[in-house]
Amino acid sequence: MSTSDKNLKAILILGIFFASGVAGLIYEILWMRQLTQLFGSTSQSAAVTTAAFFIGIAAGSYFWGQQTSKLSNPLKTYALLEFGIVAAGLFYFLLFQIYFLLYSTVFEVFSGTGLLFALVKCVLAIVLICPASFLMGGTLPVMGEHLIKERQHLGRWASTLYGINTLGAVVGATAAGFFLPRLLGFNVTYTVALTLSFTLGAVAWLLSRLESPKEISAEPKSVFSISPGKILNNFSFVEFTALLSGFLSLAMQVLWIRMFVQVLQNSTYTFSAVLVVFLAAIALGAFLVRLLINRMPANLNTLLLLMAASGVACLITPFVFVSWTNGLSYLGNQDQLGSYLLQVFFTTGVIVGIPTVIMGMVLPYLYRYVEHLNEAPGVTLGRLNGWNTSGAVIGPLVASFLLLPLLGLWNSVLLLGLAYLAVPIVLFENSRARMATVATFVTLLLFANPTTLPLVRINADEERLLALWEGSDGTVAVVERNGSRRIKLNNWYALGGSGALRMEQIQTHLPMHLHPEAKSVFYLGMGSGITAGTVLNYPIEQVTVAELSAEVIRASAQYFGEYSNSFHEHPSVEVVHEDGRNYLAGTRDSYDLIIADLFIPWRAGVALLYTQEHFERARERLNPDGLFVQWIPLYQISERELKIIARTMTEAFPMVSLWRGDFYAEQPILAMVGHQQAQPMSPQLPIIQRSLSDIAAFRSGEEAQIPLLSYYLGTLTQGNTWFAESPINTDNNPVVEYLAPESHRAERAGLIQWFVGDQMITFMQQLQQAAEPTVDPYLSELDINLKQSVYAGLFFHLAAVAREQDNEQARQQALQVGRELLGDSS
Repeated sequence: MSTSDKNLKAILILGIFFASGVAGLIYEILWMRQLTQLFGSTSQSAAVTTAAFFIGIAAGSYFWGQQTSKLSNPLKTYALLEFGIVAAGLFYFLLFQIYFLLYSTVFEVFSGTGLLFALVKCVLAIVLICPASFLMGGTLPVMGEHLIKERQHLGRWASTLYGINTLGAVVGATAAGFFLPRLLGFNVTYTVALTLSFTLGAVAWLLSRLESPKEISAEPKSVFSISPGKILNNFSFVEFTALLSGFLSLAMQVLWIRMFVQVLQNSTYTFSAVLVVFLAAIALGAFLVRLLINRMPANLNTLLLLMAASGVACLITPFVFVSWTNGLSYLGNQDQLGSYLLQVFFTTGVIVGIPTVIMGMVLPYLYRYVEHLNEAPGVTLGRLNGWNTSGAVIGPLVASFLLLPLLGLWNSVLLLGLAYLAVPIVLFENSRARMATVATFVTLLLFANPTTLPLVRINADEERLLALWEGSDGTVAVVERNGSRRIKLNNWYALGGSGALRMEQIQTHLPMHLHPEAKSVFYLGMGSGITAGTVLNYPIEQVTVAELSAEVIRASAQYFGEYSNSFHEHPSVEVVHEDGRNYLAGTRDSYDLIIADLFIPWRAGVALLYTQEHFERARERLNPDGLFVQWIPLYQISERELKIIARTMTEAFPMVSLWRGDFYAEQPILAMVGHQQAQPMSPQLPIIQRSLSDIAAFRSGEEAQIPLLSYYLGTLTQGNTWFAESPINTDNNPVVEYLAPESHRAERAGLIQWFVGDQMITFMQQLQQAAEPTVDPYLSELDINLKQSVYAGLFFHLAAVAREQDNEQARQQALQVGRELLGDSS
C-alpha cells in the first residue's frame, strides 16, 4: 500500500472515530432524556443515569484494553464493537418499554426508601445502558491498537484519537441538544444514531479486510531517556492521576453548571450549550497536547505544572463569573434566542472553557508520559481511560450529594481547587516549584477566596435574606420584601410567597368548589405550600404533596407554616420528595383531585408535565368523577404554547373547562380542568353560590363579592378550531421543550407578548362567542340569571386591562356593565 493510500486510510479511520463520538453523545443525551421520563427529574435520577453510562465506559475501556494485545485484526474488532452497540441499543429500546410497564411495581416496593430507591434506579439504569456503553468504552483502546504501530507514537496518536472522538461528541451534543429531537422526535433520532453506528461498523469491517495480520513487538522501544529521578515508573501513580483527573474535572463540571443556573434561562438549549462548551474545551486540550507534544518533555514536572494550572484556574473561575455577571445578574436580558445562545457560548467559553482546556490536557499528556512502558498501546489506553472514567463516575456523585449539601458551592470549588494543587505540592521534586505552588495557593486564599462571594442576588435596599440552603436539587433562598416572604430557586425563579397569598389559595379553592365531595387530593408541586395548605380548610381525608426539591420542602416548613395552616405537621398530609409526574406514573393510589402547580413552560424538563402521556396517567389516577387541574401562568406563556398544551390535554380528557384564577391584567393565571366525562355542571355545586373577595378587578380600595362562576371562561374539546393546527406535545416529541424557550427570548426582545392584556381578552371574547353562556352545554342546567355571571367576569377582566392601560373611562364602563349583570346597579 502506497504512502498516499495509507494516509487516506488513516484519514478515513479518523473520520470513523469522529462519527463514533457523534453517535455516542446522541445516545447519552437521549438516554438521559428518556430515563428522566422513567425515573423522574430529580438530581438523584440524573446522577445515577450518568453514573450508569460512565460505569459502562470505564469497564469497557479496561476490559477491551486488556484484550487488545491478543487481537490480530483490531479494526475488525472495532467493527464488531459498533455492531454490538447497535444490538445493545435495540436491547435498550425494547427493555425500556418493559421497564415502563413494570415501573409501578418497582415504585410501590421501593418508593420512600430514599437511598435504597436511588440504588434500585442505578441498577435499572446499569442494566439498560451499560451493555451499550461497555462496548463504547472499548472503541478507543481497540482503535488505538490498530493505529499505533510504534510505542513512541502513543502520545501523538492517542491524543489525536481522544481529541477527534471528543470533537465528534461536540457535534453529537449539538445535534441532539438543539436540532434532531425537535425536528424528528426522540425515537427517530435514536434510529439515526443506530443507523450511524451500523454504518461505521460496516465501513470499518470493509477496511479491516484490507489489513494484514498484526505483528506484535515483544519489546517496544523507548525513544527518550529519562533518569529514574525524573519519572515514576510505578504505574499506580499514573492510574491515580488518571482517576483524580476524571474525578475533579467531572465534579467541577457539576459545580460550574450549578454556578451558571443562577444566571441563565435554564432551558434545554442553555444546558446543551454548557455541555457543548465543556466537550469542545476537552477536545481542544487534547489537540493542544498533540500540537505541543514534541515540545512537552515526558517528565513529572510537566504533568504537575498542568495539575497546578488546573487548580489555579478553578480557584479563579468564581471571581471571573461573579464579576462578569455583575453580582449574579441575569445574562442576556433582551436578546433573541440565537444571539442569546451566542452570548451563552461566549460567556461559558471564557469563564469555564479556558480552565477546562487546561484540565483536558492532563489525560492526553498521560498518554505521552507512559510511552516508555513495555505493553501494547491498547492496554495502556484501556487502563488509563478506565481509571479516568471511573473518576468521572465518582466525581458528579460526590459533588452533587456530598459537597454541595455539606459545603456549598464556593467551598466546594475551593476544595477541588486545593485537590488539584495538592498533587504538585506533594510531588514537586524542585523545592522552589513546590514553594511557588504553595505561595500561589495562599495568595489566592487571601485575596481571591471564593467563599466570600454571594450565593444569591439580593437587593439590599428592599430585600432581606432570611435563609439559604444549598443542596443537590438547587440553591433555595427565603427572601423578605415589604413584609412579604417568597422562595427563590437558583437565584431567579420565585416559587410563590405570602405576597401572593390570595392567588395561591384560589388554586385550591376553585378545584374544591368544582368537586365539593373531594376527600383525597394530590398536589404536583409545592412551592411555598400555601396552595396545598389551603385544602385543610375543607373536610379532607388524604393529601399527598410531591415536591422536586428537598430544600424547597424545608423552606416551606420553616418559613411559611403560618400562611399554609402548618400542613407539614397535619396527620392527613404526606409530603414526598419526588418528581410529581414520576410519582403519578408509579403510585397505585387514586385521588378525587389532582392539582398541578404553575410550571414555567420554557424551563428544562417542564415540557414533560404538559405531555399527552402525563395527562393520560393523571387521568388513570383519578377516582370516578375526579378532576385534573392544570394551572397555567399566562404571564410566562405565548399563545402558540398555550394552544399546544390545550390540544394535548383534550387528547387525554373528553372535556377541558377553562377558569381564570384572578382578574389581573398583566400576571393572570388560568386553570385547565380535565373532566372524565363531557357532562353539564351540576346546579348543586357550591361554586354556583359562592363568591370570593376579589379586589384585583377594582384596585381602588373597595372590595367586591365576585361569584366564582364569573371565573368560568368556557370549554374545549377535541377538534376545536382554536388549536386545530397545533401539534400534540408528547414524550417522544416534546415540542414545548423547544418552542417555549424561543418564545421566552422573543418576549424578552419585545417581539411578542405573553398571553395577557388585550391578547387574553380577545381569546376570552372568542371563547364565549363560540359557546355563549346561554347555550354553553356545560352550563345548560343553570338558571339564565346565573349564566350572566360568566359575562360579568369578562367585563371585570376588561376593567382590569383598562386600568393597566390607564383608560379610566373604559374601566368604569366595564365595571358598570359587570355589576349590572350581577344585579348590582350601584
